[in-house]
Amino acid sequence: MKRFQILSLIGGGIRGAFVTAFLDRLEQKLGRPIAECFDLIAGTSTGGIIAAGLAAGMPAAKMHDFYVRYGAKIFTPRPSYKAKGLYRFIFPLANWGFKKKTGSGLDTAFRARFCPDALRSSFDEGLGEWTLNSVDFTRLIIPVVNLTAGQPHVFRSPHLPIGLKDQHIRLTDALIAATAAPTYFPHHTIDDNAYVDGGVWAADPSMLAFCEAIRVQQYERGVEGFSNCDVNEIHLLSVGTGTAQFSLSPPGGDAGLLYWASRVADLMGTSQVQGIHLPMRFLLGERYHHVNFEMTERWKLDAVENIPALFATGQKTAEEQFSSINESFFQHTRERFGRAKELDAIF
Repeated sequence: MKRFQILSLIGGGIRGAFVTAFLDRLEQKLGRPIAECFDLIAGTSTGGIIAAGLAAGMPAAKMHDFYVRYGAKIFTPRPSYKAKGLYRFIFPLANWGFKKKTGSGLDTAFRARFCPDALRSSFDEGLGEWTLNSVDFTRLIIPVVNLTAGQPHVFRSPHLPIGLKDQHIRLTDALIAATAAPTYFPHHTIDDNAYVDGGVWAADPSMLAFCEAIRVQQYERGVEGFSNCDVNEIHLLSVGTGTAQFSLSPPGGDAGLLYWASRVADLMGTSQVQGIHLPMRFLLGERYHHVNFEMTERWKLDAVENIPALFATGQKTAEEQFSSINESFFQHTRERFGRAKELDAIF
């Protein structure tokens, strides 16, 4: 197998601003698009937005500008929920009690916190009528969950036959689905199928991307089975959206919905990302490199007030990391992939 490089971008809401600043600074130092260095780019949630732009041939600077222009607007809270009838007298007190217990107002029990209209308008402006079939600069994968089918799903560029059935889907719709984090944004419907953010199963898409590299090799060689594949030339650069030590102390040795409602999403996402490092290091050894930064406190997915600090941290991290990853990842130039053909096969 020829050298095959993967860029894996982890989910994290507005903390994706760190990733754009990091990649933008790397591009400035390299003097060429970062996507030229990778044969596959994988992104979950906010990472999916960045991955899609890079894989479509956009410079990292443009993805950075996206967060500058639209970050705060996307996470503008909806107006307060207006109760009707007799509930308008009960709702204020119930809302106060619910917020005291969970950290969120009771209106979030009835609807998602944010409206997706700003997401759609920003994606439409940047991507226009692009479809998944239009992505041909670098291979792309974005995990989501198909609620209607009750299973994980992966949106792809046209590099494998398995992805061709989705090629008519507009990139805007794929990204709205990929960022529809439960409780934050409403689910998104495409062709009568409801989708949500792939972060519920692949917050860190590195393992998924590794498997995709194997699948690409199988397809290009026309073989079936892992035993016929060579993983020794797979190299993976992973970029995170901040790490924080967490410690929870459920009250009284037991806890229910009121305690977990505001905590379970962060717990699952953080644990997923932490848990993926061990198998990746085992599989790839020194060919796996993870870039991240330590958060002094837990920055929420919608904490737009942290955008300037995230930008500064991303630029600083790029300066610190460049010399250690330049030789490892940025001397490689990907080959443009050919579009897959319809085949009755496992690919």
